[in-house]
Amino acid sequence: MFELDDNLMYSIGIFLLISYALYQYKHPKMFDEKGNFRCFGLQKHETIFPFWLVTTVLGMLAYTYFVTKDAKFV
Repeated sequence: MFELDDNLMYSIGIFLLISYALYQYKHPKMFDEKGNFRCFGLQKHETIFPFWLVTTVLGMLAYTYFVTKDAKFV
């Protein structure tokens, strides 16, 4: 069907670890006082750093790092 290379597996592992750590830490920029996710927006009760955006960007950065670390991507 399809093949998962090592870079993708490492990236998925890092993504899951980062997601779990951020969820357990519940940073005030991403969560409200009750522990609920903040919505994306510019109002006082909203944030420009929602959980889904931060974890997605960090996951993509992890994948980019693993793909380019050996410089064998060309």
